[in-house]
Amino acid sequence: MDEDDEVKRIEHEGWEIRICLTAQPSEGQLAGHADLWRDGVHSCRIALSGHFPDAASACDALERKARDWISDWAARDHTGDTGFASL
Repeated sequence: MDEDDEVKRIEHEGWEIRICLTAQPSEGQLAGHADLWRDGVHSCRIALSGHFPDAASACDALERKARDWISDWAARDHTGDTGFASL
């Protein structure tokens, strides 16, 4: 996936988080998503939309949501041989 609106890329607990934002500055509305990759496979997308004072705070909110999702995922039992469904 090639994201033109990518603003941040980080590694967290074996996952790569790619954060993308789009802005509508006249309305103060920001939308974006965090794509979560594991072992080179796109496994999850977390969406965000709302009013934020600036792009940095929206980026922080997405990063927090992504880290929380990864922590929740890691805390669950992973038995069997099923994996993620294709996105």
